Amino acid sequence: MGKLLVYTTQHLETGGIESHLQEFCKNMAAAGAEIDLVVLNAAMLPETEAMYRKVCRKVYFGRHGRSYKRLAWLIKTGLQVRINRYDALYTNGQGNSPGLFAKLVRSKNWVHHHHTAGDAADQSSWSDDYAKTLKTANHVIACARRNANDMAAFLKRSIDTIPCFSRKVELGSHPVAATGEVNFGYFGRLIPEKGIDLICRLSEEPELKDIRFNIWGEGPKYPSSYFDGFKNVYYHGTYTGKEGLTNAIAKLDAFLLLSTHPEGLPISLLEVMSAGVPWMATNRGGIADIACDPVSTRLLPNVDNYDQVKQAITQLHHDIVAGKVSRETQVELYEQNFSSAALVKQWSNKLF
Repeated sequence: MGKLLVYTTQHLETGGIESHLQEFCKNMAAAGAEIDLVVLNAAMLPETEAMYRKVCRKVYFGRHGRSYKRLAWLIKTGLQVRINRYDALYTNGQGNSPGLFAKLVRSKNWVHHHHTAGDAADQSSWSDDYAKTLKTANHVIACARRNANDMAAFLKRSIDTIPCFSRKVELGSHPVAATGEVNFGYFGRLIPEKGIDLICRLSEEPELKDIRFNIWGEGPKYPSSYFDGFKNVYYHGTYTGKEGLTNAIAKLDAFLLLSTHPEGLPISLLEVMSAGVPWMATNRGGIADIACDPVSTRLLPNVDNYDQVKQAITQLHHDIVAGKVSRETQVELYEQNFSSAALVKQWSNKLF
């Protein structure tokens, strides 16, 4: 291992990439990497900040609201850390700042991690400066093979694939209630693109009355009062830490990601996969990479056809109650390809 500089555009209190970065730093540091961390927009929880200060050699957290102050801070910090001569620079996040920071640092091995779908819809959102980042970094890493293929065709360069880090959740036996009532759910950011409104609409269907729809997360468009009108939606607020994640997943018979977001390879799916919980998700980005069997991991072509989605949810419910859904295959695949031990080896080979 060697000296690693990690840069990310922002770190909020919760989020899939925030979870990845925490696990990335913890696991790479435990494997022997000396990590310095730079966050342009740091809005993390105090306990998260304390964790980074513990596992990293140095941390630099930007907290400037105005864009010109952020730019000044970024330039000052980049010039400050450049003297350390890192073995590698890992950048994460879209926008113009990763490329600028890489120019300031002048690392001999710049690895940029792109974590959204990389398809045509995603490509249309890239600024010219961000497209240049993807063309000039020494290595560009996508989080799934499908994403890498789409990006390689557009950028006309090789794109590597390494999954994101996720937290492994281990559960005991999980019998389905004798009444046939099952718990479906979603946790993560509460934004329209994640299918929150669709879940609420499904909860009102008489044919789905035996399904309890559970939601964890927060977002300005979805205060707790939003869910008051849906008697079969159970809003649990937010959770923190591994214990909160485990408690949420332990309640679920199935996880739903009815998304229109340009998903890369969602951390939430990897986490429920580690516990063997069956899931249904829109076929976006790299999600198909972890669809290991058509019974416990189900793909929807899109969520535009409401009747099709409703029928798919109904069938999943019936199959779970009938005992047709196994949890073992997902757990085995996770251990082989997505465990922390597997990912430390892959990231180490690329960075050092």
